[in-house]
Amino acid sequence: MRILKFFSFIAVAATTGLCSQNITDLGTIPGTTESHPTNSSLGTILLLHGFPDFSYAWRYQVPYLTSLGYRVIAPDLIGYANTDAPWEISNWALKAQSGDIASLLDQVAPGEKIILGGHDWGAGLAYMFAAWHPEYLKAFFTLSVPYTRPWLGPALGWNDTLDLVENGTYPTLAYQLQWRDPAMDRNYSTEADVRQFYNAAFGGVTADGVGALSPFTGIDHDILPFLGNQTSIPPDDFEIYVKKISQKGLRGGLNWYRTRRMNWEDELELAVEWESKGGFRFSTPYLFVVAEQDTFMPPKYYADLGQYFDQLTQESVDAGHWSMWEKPDEVNAILGKWIGEL
Repeated sequence: MRILKFFSFIAVAATTGLCSQNITDLGTIPGTTESHPTNSSLGTILLLHGFPDFSYAWRYQVPYLTSLGYRVIAPDLIGYANTDAPWEISNWALKAQSGDIASLLDQVAPGEKIILGGHDWGAGLAYMFAAWHPEYLKAFFTLSVPYTRPWLGPALGWNDTLDLVENGTYPTLAYQLQWRDPAMDRNYSTEADVRQFYNAAFGGVTADGVGALSPFTGIDHDILPFLGNQTSIPPDDFEIYVKKISQKGLRGGLNWYRTRRMNWEDELELAVEWESKGGFRFSTPYLFVVAEQDTFMPPKYYADLGQYFDQLTQESVDAGHWSMWEKPDEVNAILGKWIGEL
């Protein structure tokens, strides 16, 4: 069954030592774990990570949300850490992955409406899951990456990422042009390569204070060897990222950037229906948490979110892209308040 192949779980709360709640194996999916409260559960929360991450991204949220009385599940998504990374890129298309999420929920939370959360590509997957399978959701939230329409109108047709960068629609997505190139797979296939990539992604700079990652150019490979050690996360956490992702290299994570045309074609069916009704709106309660210092997602990208959501709550934190571990207490407080008001 597809779901057994593409999802794995880690005991996030157990590895951080931040939580005394129970961590048990999910018997329905071999090798998986969940975090659940000691007493009866208020429901299930499913957390979807982004790139270049894995389920460890939610290490501060899993214990907190469990302490609120929720059963929390945080999978490694396709291509990351302990999951498979099949050759066919269509497996990474968001419609296909939405089907995987639905199959997962049929196994671990049958008949339940859950709360879904996502960050980065996990946010992108959360939006499309909410569009394709709204019947599974009580509410959903995303961090850092706002919703964007999949279809820009019949006169525009398909717009490649290059077009959207050059015409000024999404100029800070220029890095994706580099990351979708197969050459990136070859550049980051060994543990030493992956270590350099994460050092750049997590903010390592040269002696002159120059970083190697830019939203406008991607990774500057020439200065990678000259970066000092990143200081965004503790060394032990950094080693966890390097060791886990080095198991397969970056190809699995980078494949998410190679599905845009597939996603657009899949979403045409939904988009045409939405346009016939005057535009699509999500009816499910939704929270967006802005990361104010995220240079990849400037304010203009989320200035008009209200037109897409019937029940929108928008909050912000003074943090960069990884707000959930840069400012975990603030993010958790926002999530706790919003969940408590559902």
